[in-house]
Amino acid sequence: MIQTAVNMPGDKAWQVQAASWQAGSGTWLGDGTSRIEFTGQLSGRWLALSGCIQVLDGSAELQLCFSTPTGEVQVPVPTSLKGTLAEVFTVPEGSRQAWLQPLKQPGRFVLADLEWRALHYWQYQWRLWRRIALYCWRAPRSQRRQAGIDWSLAVTAPVECYRRIGQLRACAPQMDYAEWQQRFESLSARQLKAVQQRLPELLAKHRLTLVISEQSCSSQACWQRTLLSIEQSLGLNAVAVSRLQCLLLAASPEVDQPCRLLRQPCSRDQLQQSLAALEPDQPVLFVGAGSALAPMALCWWLEAFDTASATWWYSDHDQLNADGQRINPHFKPDWSLELARCSHYTGDTLLVTAGALRQCGWLDDNSQGQHPAKHSAMPPSMQKLVLQLAELPDCRVAHIPAILWHQAGEAVAARPALRADLVAQHLSRQGVAARVEYNAHGYLDIHYAPPSPAPLVSVVIPTRDMLHLLKPCVVSVLDGTDYARVELLIVDNQSSEPATLDYFAEIAQDPRVRVLRYDQPFNYSAINNFAVQQARGELICLLNNDTEVIRPDWLTQMVGQLSQPGVGIVGARLLFEDERVQHAGDVVGVGGCAAHLHFRLPAGEPGYMARAVLSQDLSAVTAACLLTRRSLYLELGGLNETELTVAFNDVDYCLKVREAGWRVLYTPLALLYHYESVSRGKDDNPVKQRRAAQEAAYMRVRWPLQMQGDPFYNPNLNGTAADFRLSAAPRVCKPWQR
Repeated sequence: MIQTAVNMPGDKAWQVQAASWQAGSGTWLGDGTSRIEFTGQLSGRWLALSGCIQVLDGSAELQLCFSTPTGEVQVPVPTSLKGTLAEVFTVPEGSRQAWLQPLKQPGRFVLADLEWRALHYWQYQWRLWRRIALYCWRAPRSQRRQAGIDWSLAVTAPVECYRRIGQLRACAPQMDYAEWQQRFESLSARQLKAVQQRLPELLAKHRLTLVISEQSCSSQACWQRTLLSIEQSLGLNAVAVSRLQCLLLAASPEVDQPCRLLRQPCSRDQLQQSLAALEPDQPVLFVGAGSALAPMALCWWLEAFDTASATWWYSDHDQLNADGQRINPHFKPDWSLELARCSHYTGDTLLVTAGALRQCGWLDDNSQGQHPAKHSAMPPSMQKLVLQLAELPDCRVAHIPAILWHQAGEAVAARPALRADLVAQHLSRQGVAARVEYNAHGYLDIHYAPPSPAPLVSVVIPTRDMLHLLKPCVVSVLDGTDYARVELLIVDNQSSEPATLDYFAEIAQDPRVRVLRYDQPFNYSAINNFAVQQARGELICLLNNDTEVIRPDWLTQMVGQLSQPGVGIVGARLLFEDERVQHAGDVVGVGGCAAHLHFRLPAGEPGYMARAVLSQDLSAVTAACLLTRRSLYLELGGLNETELTVAFNDVDYCLKVREAGWRVLYTPLALLYHYESVSRGKDDNPVKQRRAAQEAAYMRVRWPLQMQGDPFYNPNLNGTAADFRLSAAPRVCKPWQR
């Protein structure tokens, strides 16, 4: 174990253990046991910590640990995105030693001005109440309500109020899902009364048909769980119960206990007849036997149906373990056709209009996507239904960002695998040439065929010297890419090193390469716009000079996706040199402006809901590797070279493309290395930081609605960093709060 003493202001001494000092980078390199230990005596009951501890790799969940006679006590320590720490704590009784644990796995961290201070009672109270008062005074009422923070909580439980405010910081520890449920799903007596009064009105206005379908693992307990949850959602309201038609898709469901629901066991043929008799605008809710509806589910489904003009609806869900506890929440993005093809992420509980069921042909298909060997009473395929609904020319999909159903553990275990053949049939009906394969994580990869003849792609690589980066990048594009029709445009932005200039002269001899001189101060947007004006290709690939091809078919995959109707941009999956994710798409509005999804995730891990390894629609992707149509680029004015000279110009272009009605896709099948910002450098001086702040401010003014919430990043997830953690202030408006 390595121990290094660190002297702090005021003779506050710490020892950094199980970590080594990296003099060249100014960081500490440690493992999961690394700790920053206070070497003095703990005095008093209250403690203040300040300074900066920024975790560059590994887990960013900082813990303050105390050694007590009864064992170790761990207290979460929130910090800002830049690692700023300014917290007060109560020291546990009998504590003999204290230390900070910055890492849970190997990684690097930075320490700056770290200081502890013992506090008297009134000093502790002053700091506690100062933060509470400032937050409650400055934060809008809507934000305080989302976070579950108000003056009454401050008065009755100031320590809990202080803790909740800390959870709003960018690097606050992960909130426990059980606590999240208690804080953000519990209904007050007034809200519960509003739901119970509103539900009969909605059922009278929209007579709901509920279809509970048998699953391969269905048992009496499964049926009873589902029916009981429906009764609880109805609130045992006699009027509401009488207005709900419940169809049980099973030959003879085993439900021995009494049930007040008007239910009708039926076969698949009888289901078709019942649904075909409905009016086109009547809602039909599909639920699998064993799944349980949330108490407010029916009211929320019908409120959404009543207010949103859509063809069908889906919601978030979680799972029930063997003890009936809720685990593993699936907070989903808004509708993404590409993600639905690859993963059926919407799930099997859907609300659909009867007219859409008839129009998509799902009721007329006797096979329903099931294997012939399956029993006729088995449920229709919800995966096939989603794909057929997506084929409707006027399909409008609405997502309810709330946990409205809970999937039983036995259903998760027995759920059939995704059907690649259903996706292949769907693509064939759409006239799309593609090959569908299973990937290593059990989901689907879709290899779209490029058009024939293949369009010319102009690959634009800006550079200023940096030959050690540029040359591997160029070689990987020219010799490591299986797409034949490539034009490479190297844009020389005032290179001066003789070796670089000699390389330009050499590489320009290749007929596929042109070197363009751009003799102006660095302006990333202007450089790319200059090159695109001179490009000959039908498609444009913006590529950083600090990238290197990994998969030879990267460009073939991107061209295939871009050739699909309505697609305007395709972005790639980028890895750091150490095989962690650098880019798997961007989220807008999180962390102040925009951020990379699944940043630093190990390359072999699938990420949240496997989204790091699945093609999907997104709001934006990085221009470090971005493919778009030249005509669209020119039509929209390219990158903004006035207000966004360096940063966020790619996000701005993506948002302009989406505003014009085109889709932006991310594909993990285009794989490259990206040595992030190596060539241009970080924004680490006042001039660069001021420019970056101005560009971020411009984005917030130009795209105010998009900055309030990205449709592909669930509002129940952390809004201060794009890490898919549970939000301490969910940005969801519940129907009974309107």
